[in-house]
Amino acid sequence: MALRTKVVDLRTKIIPLHERLSKATAGLPGNDLRDISTVRDEWIRKASTAKATVGTKSLRLRLGSFNVNGKIPSQDLSPWLRGVAAKKTTGQPWIAPLEPLSPLGPLCDLLPEEKDEDDLLTKSSANATPEMKGADPDIFVLGFQELDMSTEALLYATSPIKEEMWMTAIFAGLGEKGILYEKLVSTQLVGMLLIVIVKKALRSCFNDVQFCHAGAGIMGFMGNKGATAVRLEFTPTSSGVSELASTQPIALTFVNAHLAAFDEMVERRNYDFHDLSARLTFPSAGGTGYDDTLNLYQSDVLFWMGDLNYRINLSDSDIRAILTSYPDSGVQHIVAYDQLRNSIRSNEAFSHFVEHPITHFPTYRYGAGVSRDLLGYDTKRKPAWTDRIMYMPSPDIDLKQLGYGSHPEITLSDHQPISADFHIPVAIINKGTYEEHTCGLHRELSEYDQSKKPRIKVQTANLDFGPIFYRRPTKKALVLLNDGDIPCVFRFLSAAPDTPVAPSWLHIEPMVGLLRPKETVAVTTVVYVDDAAASKLNLRPPKLECTLILHTALGKDHFISVSGDYQYTCFVNTLERLARLPGPIRNLKTPEDLMPSTQALNAPREIMRLINWMMTNSSSETDTFFGRPARRKLCTVIRECLDTGEEFPTVTAESDRSDLCAAVASTLVAFLDSLVVPVIPPSLQARCLQVRDRETAFEIADIQTPFTKVWISLTAFLHYVGQQGSASGKAGSRSISSKALHLAMLFAPILLRDDPSGEFPRVSPIGKRDFLLYFIA
Repeated sequence: MALRTKVVDLRTKIIPLHERLSKATAGLPGNDLRDISTVRDEWIRKASTAKATVGTKSLRLRLGSFNVNGKIPSQDLSPWLRGVAAKKTTGQPWIAPLEPLSPLGPLCDLLPEEKDEDDLLTKSSANATPEMKGADPDIFVLGFQELDMSTEALLYATSPIKEEMWMTAIFAGLGEKGILYEKLVSTQLVGMLLIVIVKKALRSCFNDVQFCHAGAGIMGFMGNKGATAVRLEFTPTSSGVSELASTQPIALTFVNAHLAAFDEMVERRNYDFHDLSARLTFPSAGGTGYDDTLNLYQSDVLFWMGDLNYRINLSDSDIRAILTSYPDSGVQHIVAYDQLRNSIRSNEAFSHFVEHPITHFPTYRYGAGVSRDLLGYDTKRKPAWTDRIMYMPSPDIDLKQLGYGSHPEITLSDHQPISADFHIPVAIINKGTYEEHTCGLHRELSEYDQSKKPRIKVQTANLDFGPIFYRRPTKKALVLLNDGDIPCVFRFLSAAPDTPVAPSWLHIEPMVGLLRPKETVAVTTVVYVDDAAASKLNLRPPKLECTLILHTALGKDHFISVSGDYQYTCFVNTLERLARLPGPIRNLKTPEDLMPSTQALNAPREIMRLINWMMTNSSSETDTFFGRPARRKLCTVIRECLDTGEEFPTVTAESDRSDLCAAVASTLVAFLDSLVVPVIPPSLQARCLQVRDRETAFEIADIQTPFTKVWISLTAFLHYVGQQGSASGKAGSRSISSKALHLAMLFAPILLRDDPSGEFPRVSPIGKRDFLLYFIA
């Protein structure tokens, strides 16, 4: 019987402001009075904070998780406590790094060519300074699982002996710097232990420390599975200046969880996440009533770590083969099959949490005294990233993650410990200034004549973005003026219930705000067409139009017309449609301006242009085609040439030529990956994987591939490039050049892409690779 996951959005501090307001549409007004109060309080808080901030204090955190499998500490823990957490992989061919799992994911490429690109990316090591990375942590938060696996531990009170042993090992692992730290708090539920260690010099900055736990095992309370949690507040101080203190301490919450094991228990893990999210609560300071509690999400940052036990949806043999054959890039090939990432994408669990890109090998299952493979994994258990660290910050917190990795040097358990480093700048606020400014703003807002109507003037009721290109953002400012006599609150509304405020290709910031009389604000609107939007826009008339509804609380609504001319792209199309183009796709007036199917080409022009260009320029540049990252600007130029029919740029300098080769190759990979239906459709892939010899493979490709010329031309080129390598590897019983092996693993998941709808089952990535190798090796 399937578990019914009760999804409750408990986010109250972390949730963005526009999502905290009452539900409203153009035809269904919300609670304007309540919204005004919510927005006003938030506006006053931010304005007072900005006015009173005199500096920042950097809070450096190291989080660690370790399933110790009931073992006692018998090894040096310094690599875990003091080592470098993130280890980036390198190898051939080059594959773009995976992006962090984040609610901001769709916006990660908004401004790819601007210098402030990192500001739009999920906060990560990309914008971390050397000072951030080199400093000692101010706080260690260490989560243990399976600390005590005895039967007695499940039934009786937890003994502190195991904790004391691990505390001794932790401070020994800190070495000479151990004297700088002390334990702040710990909480244990049977095998789950959460320890917080802070610098002695900052001990007075940590206050209101609370902890709780909840079981999720037998009958929900015996503690073989569940979570422990700690909530604390950090108040930075400015040395020697007593009047400087943060009136808004940041609240940090840490969860150490151990969820249900085994591949097939993913629904149980998702259920337990939601159950624990609701049951883990802390007493509210000053509260006296029964419901005076704080949930996990009433924090500035929520960290969730532990042995979450999510597995990899691949066969055991595929996982081992990929990791063994591709030690540099294997992680990127299998991480897409990770159950936790899939649960996040489908909003089944851990929605809105961010996880840094995984670059380390699976952390489970290792161990001495068992049969092991060449990588050290237990041959009877599938490798998996069971051990994870994630976080969810509030919009006001500029958190940066500096690293994320495992520590294979520590081998005492069947799990490897993991760690993650974070940097949080915390504002130091002049308390007197803050209180004075807050009181002044409250007084100012209350003195206005509330009987008057709020009024907003929109600078223009029409936003024309002109030409709109695939994956090329276009910005425009929408200027709002409060030309009334009282402050006004504005927000953008959707036209109907359960519909978005704007189409997927239009992004608005801010969505809500407050203006005093005569104040203005420039609302940023960005048009950006990603793959999901392009798959629809390529089949529609090129004229894009929508209407934004700007609501003035207790006032009137304004309607802003948004328009633009979408420029058709050959990306995110089907091969069948591209083969029916009478010329470059940019020349289409309507999406129906295609040649009859009887006159279709035997291969789209665009893909043949890329292949032919690389074949012509392959004599001395094979190493640069798939062996280095490409410049994004140059890829945009190549893409535009494909859409318009213009010639590819010509270069003379050797370095420029190498850049161009890398850009053309990268564009080819992106083009193939964007196809709505892959070259080998999902319905045919199972048959392809049944092939056991080269002759049968060619017969199937000739019969089953709708565009044989595309397949033959592409695989012929990959065959030529693959033969340039001298070193050899293995694919089953066959000896294959290492370059061909890497090319096959790069292109096979694209040419035989999985069916996202689930109508056809996923097939083995190793089977896909081996099928392609019949043609290119």
